[in-house]
Amino acid sequence: MKTALKSSPEYREFKKLELWKAIPSLPLLESALHHYRESSLLFDHLYDQTKNVYSKLPKRMNGDEAFVHPLNIVVYLQQAGIKDEVTLCAGLIHDLPEEKVDVFKEENKIKGFTTGLNQLDQYEQQVFTQFRRELLSFSRKKMINPEIIKQLLLVTKLLTRNKKDFYYKYIHKIFRCSDVLAKERALEVKLADRIHNSICIECFSEEERIFQCFKNLFILNNTKRYLLQKKGKKLFAEPLTPLEILFKKCGKATYEALLNLGHLCIKKGMGDVKVMIQLAFKKFALEQSGLWKVTKLDEKEVHLVRLFQDIIRKYDYRLYHKWKKLEVHKEKQRHYVEKFFANYHYPPEVIQAIIDYKDAYGLKELIACLLYIPDYVLGGFEAENLFKSE
Repeated sequence: MKTALKSSPEYREFKKLELWKAIPSLPLLESALHHYRESSLLFDHLYDQTKNVYSKLPKRMNGDEAFVHPLNIVVYLQQAGIKDEVTLCAGLIHDLPEEKVDVFKEENKIKGFTTGLNQLDQYEQQVFTQFRRELLSFSRKKMINPEIIKQLLLVTKLLTRNKKDFYYKYIHKIFRCSDVLAKERALEVKLADRIHNSICIECFSEEERIFQCFKNLFILNNTKRYLLQKKGKKLFAEPLTPLEILFKKCGKATYEALLNLGHLCIKKGMGDVKVMIQLAFKKFALEQSGLWKVTKLDEKEVHLVRLFQDIIRKYDYRLYHKWKKLEVHKEKQRHYVEKFFANYHYPPEVIQAIIDYKDAYGLKELIACLLYIPDYVLGGFEAENLFKSE
């Protein structure tokens, strides 16, 4: 009976729509990738290198072994239908240069000031130089096409964030790459990376969870823009490409993370006002068309829609390290919420839960728009001028 059910068209549709989960068990992951290790000399070689580096790293914040992260990325790429050796190898080593730089920074007690950043930049270049030399030597010994090594190094370079760069600039580097194949490989790996990070977000504070989901929003928004430019009305037409599959899975993982965060906020005691907040968002979206472009705060606005007018700007400040502007923004929000809901006499922790809830709710709805409105992209990000020449 169970076998018959799993052969039904309904079950096949479920398998297409289901949310991906993380595999926390290192033995299970190693078993899942055993066959591919046997079929790819390059992947097997990089596997041993990567495992050695990750064995020296601390556990992830949720208690998982560090090495489960790159292995989950490779599994997600395979689930998206990717068989390309360069992409799968890039998924395995996508964090490797940064991890080596971080270890170097820790061992040498380097601070994040200009001199220290220059030192880390130089070390990163050394890492890539050594990595290139070692891989080319390996390819000669094993008679692997050196073009594969060249492509892998390019994708890995795109996925490596220079310590000097803000997050926007790092993501911009991927989208501006003139090599379309390298760009799409990097995007596939990055989306798989963000899927796993979103699923393993439970140990972060509410504010940090929202920030991580906001970073996903920026990547998803610009991936959607890129896909629309490439495919137009054929976007998401069956059969989906691996990049389209990963876009959808990342969007859904982000939506789930934000939905779960909303439930946590309600448990903190703000449930009496959740309907007011949700309706204020609907007013903002439907009456004011607030979902099509990043909006600025109207200082004269006293209606609850005010809470949704500058969500994006708030996280822009954090990504650009504009800490003073961020604190001013937070203080204004706290004062507004305290005054608006004065009748409830909420303590500070519930006031913060209300703010976290409205951020999570608003971002969650933006993600849904990206997933299900065919031509939707959000305009007006502070970093949008980086993409104008595309």
